[in-house]
Amino acid sequence: MSPYGLDDREWKGLEDEVLELFTSILRVDTTNPPGDETACALVLRDYLAANGVPSTLTGELPERQNLVARLEGSRPGPTLVLMGHMDVVPADEGEWSVPPFAGVVKDGYVWGCGATDMKNQVAAEAVAVAHLARSGADFAGTVVYIASVDEEVGTHCGVRWLCEHRPELIRCNYLLNEGMGGLWLPVDGRKVVLLAVGEKAFAQFRIRTRGAGGHGSVPEKERSAVIDLAKAVVALGLYDPPASVSPMTAALIDALVEDGLRERLKDPATAREAARDLRRADPEVAGLIEPLLGVTFTPTILEASKAVNVIPTHAEAGVDCRILPGMSLEQTRALVAEVLDPLGIDWRFEWIDVTEPNASPAPTALSESIARVLCRDLPDAVLAPMWSASFTDSRWVREAFPGCVAYGFAPFPGESLRAMQGGRDHMPDERIAVGDVTYQALFFERVARDLLA
Repeated sequence: MSPYGLDDREWKGLEDEVLELFTSILRVDTTNPPGDETACALVLRDYLAANGVPSTLTGELPERQNLVARLEGSRPGPTLVLMGHMDVVPADEGEWSVPPFAGVVKDGYVWGCGATDMKNQVAAEAVAVAHLARSGADFAGTVVYIASVDEEVGTHCGVRWLCEHRPELIRCNYLLNEGMGGLWLPVDGRKVVLLAVGEKAFAQFRIRTRGAGGHGSVPEKERSAVIDLAKAVVALGLYDPPASVSPMTAALIDALVEDGLRERLKDPATAREAARDLRRADPEVAGLIEPLLGVTFTPTILEASKAVNVIPTHAEAGVDCRILPGMSLEQTRALVAEVLDPLGIDWRFEWIDVTEPNASPAPTALSESIARVLCRDLPDAVLAPMWSASFTDSRWVREAFPGCVAYGFAPFPGESLRAMQGGRDHMPDERIAVGDVTYQALFFERVARDLLA
């Protein structure tokens, strides 16, 4: 028998179908910016149409069309949306061992830009919908499939646009999307599988420093906007904000961390020092736990003079700040002042992008369906709800439809998070195991059947 209750012929047929569609969409360059996802949407439209599932292309720009397909079940019930974005981040071909848009299958992996973020899920969900349709759609409710645009930049025309301009296409009771969920770590002989139920909020800001301008041949060490900005960037980048540990984060710590560090991580008074110890001992687990201990300040953009021989009168830094529920913008701004005021520099503050933390409850009917399917297919799996530190399009859906339960989840049963070195998103040689993307298609079909039984 092949894995997960299929015989060899069934598994090979599923694998071939997934790989054909998956490699086809990997070969479409949907780099954002600039973003040109319609060609990818057309590949998906043709595949779904061949399986009896009509779809709609809709969006703000002709070259950036979202695809929406709707499959009605045989009897009334709730609506489940299976969603994924088609755009990918820029790839430097010189850093890859294979062409990033060749859709190469080798050494048991599928290689390509978007292989894990997230054309794998886009393809797997499409195959799941096709299988549901071919089997007669014998379920209660509706399955909606959405292949969206503009997630990586997220300024317009994607899921946000759908929620605002075509809400009837995306309104749902349940949603499955990306967001760290489905990745797992081995703990005491079990697979602790993450379930992303929510995400931190943007509280991104800009710091500007001012000084005396002049010619680069005459240093202005005591009045330099650049040197002062460097002091501010180092101070913010190295700052450890006060820790807080929510009940969900405490439960995640219990599930993932060995006894020696658990209690120290759950105590706000010792959590920061314990997180440093965890980074040294287990960087993959630390990458999950540490961002959930409170606000994070990550300087990412520096700007000053446009000419090497000109001392600028001002300099600025963009800081990617993420906050958890319960922390206000005023508190965040006060923390920045607490860090920068003692430096004795002339600095100004400006918000760049601000959102609200957002999450769905757990447990729910959807999380229980996910757990049931996982336990049948992976008997050693244990589901662990958590917050993601990164943004996903689930944010727009939760805001537009407050009653919707939205989770980030796509299982990777073969490779642990540690084997993937923390995940391969946005990295050269992005790839996914053939068996993992094949199982993802089976999983999405089985969850839809379980949830909409």
